[in-house]
Amino acid sequence: MWRDRADVYLGELLRLEAPRRIESCAGLLGRSCEGDGHYQCLTCFDDRLYCQSCMISGHAELYLHRLQFWTGQFFWKTTLAELGLRVQLGHAPGEACCNPFPGDPKFTVIDLDGIYRINLDYCNCHTAQPRDVQLLRRRLYPATSVSPETCATFRCLEVFQIMTFMSKISAYEFYWALSRLTDNTGTNPPPNRYQLFLRMIRQWRHLKLVKRMGRGNEPSGRAGTTVNDLVVKCPCCPQPGINMPDIASIPLDKRWLYRLFLAIDANFRLKRLTVSSRERDPALNNGNAYFVEETRFAAFLKTYEKRVADETSSCNKHDALELANIRGGKGTDSSGVGAVVCSRHDMKRGSAVVNLKKGEKYLFMDYAVCMTLLLNAPPDVVLSYDIVCQWRKKFGARIAMYPEWLRPPQPANSIKYLIPKFHLPAHIAPCRYLFSFNWTPEVGRTDGEAPERGWAASNGAAASTKEMGPGSRLDTLDDHFGDQNWRKVACMPGQLLKKIKDAVKHREEQVVGFVGFEMSIEDRTAIPQWRVAVHKWEKDPHGVGPKGNPFIPLVRQLSDAAVRLQLAEEEATRTSDVFVRHDVGPCDFLVQGLQLEDMQTRLKKEVTELGNHPTDRQKANIQQKCNCLRRRIEAWFTIQGVYMPASTVQRMTLATSSTPVQAYDVPLLLPSALACIQTDLDKLLANMERRLRFGRAQDTLGKIRENILVRGGMYRVKQREVRGQAMVTRAATVLIRIDGHIEEGFQAYQRHWNALEKLAVPLACADHRMSLRALNKADMVNIDDSDGSEGRRTLSWIWMANINLAGSAGLQDALRIEWCKSRARARRYQEEAEFVRVEMDRYLQTLESDAAVWRSRAAGEGAECTRHIPGFVEGARAYALRQAAIKETMHGNARVLFSRAPGDYPAVIDATGNPELDYLDVTRHVDTLSMYSSPAPSAE
Repeated sequence: MWRDRADVYLGELLRLEAPRRIESCAGLLGRSCEGDGHYQCLTCFDDRLYCQSCMISGHAELYLHRLQFWTGQFFWKTTLAELGLRVQLGHAPGEACCNPFPGDPKFTVIDLDGIYRINLDYCNCHTAQPRDVQLLRRRLYPATSVSPETCATFRCLEVFQIMTFMSKISAYEFYWALSRLTDNTGTNPPPNRYQLFLRMIRQWRHLKLVKRMGRGNEPSGRAGTTVNDLVVKCPCCPQPGINMPDIASIPLDKRWLYRLFLAIDANFRLKRLTVSSRERDPALNNGNAYFVEETRFAAFLKTYEKRVADETSSCNKHDALELANIRGGKGTDSSGVGAVVCSRHDMKRGSAVVNLKKGEKYLFMDYAVCMTLLLNAPPDVVLSYDIVCQWRKKFGARIAMYPEWLRPPQPANSIKYLIPKFHLPAHIAPCRYLFSFNWTPEVGRTDGEAPERGWAASNGAAASTKEMGPGSRLDTLDDHFGDQNWRKVACMPGQLLKKIKDAVKHREEQVVGFVGFEMSIEDRTAIPQWRVAVHKWEKDPHGVGPKGNPFIPLVRQLSDAAVRLQLAEEEATRTSDVFVRHDVGPCDFLVQGLQLEDMQTRLKKEVTELGNHPTDRQKANIQQKCNCLRRRIEAWFTIQGVYMPASTVQRMTLATSSTPVQAYDVPLLLPSALACIQTDLDKLLANMERRLRFGRAQDTLGKIRENILVRGGMYRVKQREVRGQAMVTRAATVLIRIDGHIEEGFQAYQRHWNALEKLAVPLACADHRMSLRALNKADMVNIDDSDGSEGRRTLSWIWMANINLAGSAGLQDALRIEWCKSRARARRYQEEAEFVRVEMDRYLQTLESDAAVWRSRAAGEGAECTRHIPGFVEGARAYALRQAAIKETMHGNARVLFSRAPGDYPAVIDATGNPELDYLDVTRHVDTLSMYSSPAPSAE
């Protein structure tokens, strides 16, 4: 529809290139003027023409408006300064100064829609303030405090600051965008004030930060700022003395609700090149915000860097360990940053961000953790880290080595160590069971992946901050981290309401599911033992060891080698004249048949890869392999005639064509191939093949998983490190080979699965379906490639097929593990609902405390060093009252929002008498539970 009107729009744009009519000056406020109208203001949305005198009079205080001059043929850009307008500082608008002092003739103002030169007069009376103060009182920020020649408007700095938060625009892009708005032709470019703009925006960031944190309202002022004073703190995390009761008054069974959840991670995108130095570019925040104080940190590193040795990993090779000793490259001063954040609400902690010098070494992360634990943290802490299984081993010993001022007050046994959920599958099995958020009690639905989400919001600033000086970079990132924290504080009520609704919904589902699962178990005599085992493990998961972990399978998974061993042992116990009919036993006969099947598949693949024009040498090589394979098959047929006489007849029936069959296409006619056409199938032999196929399918699935993990790792390495045509080509070649292995495994699994399905009917046994499934290409995805949000991640079944049901022992093992997992899911959601409700209370308490602090500040007189400034006390009091009103308004809005949360349920034992469900009354689900049989008597 707009296309039909496009010509009209174009015409209107061109119409504005000339005045409506050439006339005399339009005059001001309805008064007539006899002058000729030549000037038009583009900022005033007024298309009339004015004379020079009226234009100056009407814009006495609008000196940054954009003008154009009608030459008689076209409009040409001009400025109020060129028309002769002078701006008087130090006096009220319209009031003349008796002794004005002219500013620099090239005085430049950087505004939101351009860069302008203005004619400036400073006040030079006996009441005159310093020149930089005169500019500030007009909301113009001077580039220097001595004889300023450039300034930026407050609104320009404010808009740029917000734009850097939201779009991560760099100062370079913003400034030169303003330059092009001023002149996009190059005929009259504005003066270059880019370096001065960088200085102003850095000072502006710092001043806004200390102002918002109330330092101007404190008697000690900005100079009295200490560690953690410039931090937007998480209102939902427990803060002793602010939003939680005294720890001694909290019942022991409720202490877990007042744990502090912290997550550790490093980001190698936020690196810094070797630009400037700390002496030339010191940080203004000086370690009082999110980054630690650099001088003290550098002294710590110098003292302990060589005393903390690298450790050999007992787990898989993780990037954090492999990259620990890798520098950021030539010309890099900092390879990235390491940080500690609140893992339940994704907020940066104060004095918990460090610059990494040489990868993600323990020493750097230790410092960040210890610093944040020293800052008003409760005694109970949960620490999550993607390599916590290695990092925690000697954490206590390293702390004992560090200076007294760095040692956290929390007892060692009150800190719990876990691995983020998304990173957990990359660890070895013992780590996956010991450090899982899913199985650990009293952690709710916390996933520990908060830093990863936080880095996504910060990485956009990496391109601009990497070339900053050390101090500028720290202050800029501090500003970004503070804005991220504040946005989370502002959005927290809505997020908490969403989380409580989600927790209550899934709490009901998981509780009903657990009760239903337990009631559906026919033989529940083992459940009391499972309950005792899981309680014991939850109290001391590291003390009970792997054998005491109820989530670990106790029945060994059957592999191809294990199946062959079992069959060989069974053959040894059988009477030879009953079953073994040849020097080659039936197990070896079937194993040879499966090996021949694999050889046929590989040879056929080689033939397919030859293409349409193979060389004579390639043909000869293939023919030799075909001849060798055919001889092996014919020798195997001799043994097959002994064990499977019917196969000879069937083969003669199939050999009706005169065209010779290639060796890789010869049907082997194993029992699975005859299962559908032979009524008198040898059940013993068929069962042997079923067991061998099942073991091989397990092995093949394991190899597929390994190759998929390798492929995922190769992709990450390629994206992160591979550069240049030669390296890219080599990496692509390796990936092609890996894909070939995956495809080969897929075809092998398909053969085994199809054979198992064929054997299921005559043997009346489909046990393989309990741990295996039909494999599709869509199932072969990496463990971290999944749909849905992080909290609702679903793994492909190939990563969960780790239980092999081997008779009744295997069934009991599987039921025990599923009972433990179902119980854990139910309890985690019950805990999550409790956590969120307490966090809602803490949010309100924090806002009440903040409002009270600002009210007390309003009663004071502000910083002593600035009380002499006329009007300062009134301004500081007004600002404090406004901040208190904001906190109180947020408190009221949050209370209204929280009133929509689902109501509490009575904290009583449910109607089924299940002692595991002491958080939730499920009597309201009696109709849902009635479909199950009556429960067994409780053991407790």
